[in-house]
Formats: sequence, structure tokens, C-alpha cells
Amino acid sequence: MIQFVEFVYLLIPILIIALIAWVVVRYYIKTEKEKLIVRIGLKNKDLITPVRLQAYERMVLLLERMASSQIVLRNVSLGQSAVQLQQSLISNIREEFDHNLSQQLYISTEAWLMIKSAREAAITSINEAAGKLEADAPATDLAQLIFQSELSADESEIQKALEYLKNEARILF
Repeated sequence: MIQFVEFVYLLIPILIIALIAWVVVRYYIKTEKEKLIVRIGLKNKDLITPVRLQAYERMVLLLERMASSQIVLRNVSLGQSAVQLQQSLISNIREEFDHNLSQQLYISTEAWLMIKSAREAAITSINEAAGKLEADAPATDLAQLIFQSELSADESEIQKALEYLKNEARILF
């Protein structure tokens, strides 16, 4: 019986020391894990931030290139018919948009929806202007109608999307 009591007296401090060691090791592992997560997060942020900023830049460029004044000037040529210009403008808008599809990963859903809406509004504007002309009308007539439509509009979908992107980028960066 005395041996049992002595054994218990020896066992209690060993158990206390083991428990304290277990708590300390567990705490150390937990804090190291948290530090590692923070370091990985900072490293990921350092890597992704330039890519996200570049995505915003590309989306602004896309919107600027879809603006009526810019796209017409890039696509109109002498001897071209209004139908040819219409097809060229719509094709150009779709190609520009398709080229930048992957950028939606880096911008907000709201911004992406506004960009899609701006694209559709630009195509609709071109089609409406073309619908007002005869089939054999020259491209300059279509260009003139598109410019007039842009001037008479209060604020285009493209401008709204541009402002939204700029504000979002300012908040994030």
C-alpha cells in the first residue's frame, strides 16, 4: 500500500508536467499555424493585387474602346457601306469583349454585369442607328447617326460602367 501511495505521489507531478507540456506544445503549434496562414495570405495578396489592378485597367480600356466615338473612328473606311460598317463595329465589340472574358475573375460581379450591359447597349445603339438607314447607305451616314445618338444620350451605359469600375478600383486599391 505504501508503494502505491509513493507511486501516486510520483505520478501526479509527472501527469501535471505532461499536461502543461501538452498545453504549451498545442498553443505553440496553433500560433505557428496562424502565423503561417497570415504569411501565406500576405504573399497571395502581394501576388494577386497587381493582377487584379491589371484586370481593372483592361476593363477600362475595353469600355473606352467600345465607346461609339472610338470604335467608329477605328473601323470606318472610304467606300464602305453602312451594313459593312455595322457588321465591322459589332464584330469588333464582340472580339474585344471575348478577348477580355477571363478578367471577370478579378473584378466584382456587379462590375462585370455593368460591362456586359454596356456591351449590349453599344451593340443595340449601332443596330438602332443602322435600322434608320437604307440598305445601300454609305458608312459615313451610319457613323453620323451613331455620333448623334451618343451626343443626345444623357449618360451612356459605358460611362456608368466606367465610373463604377473607377470607384471600385479606388476603394480596393
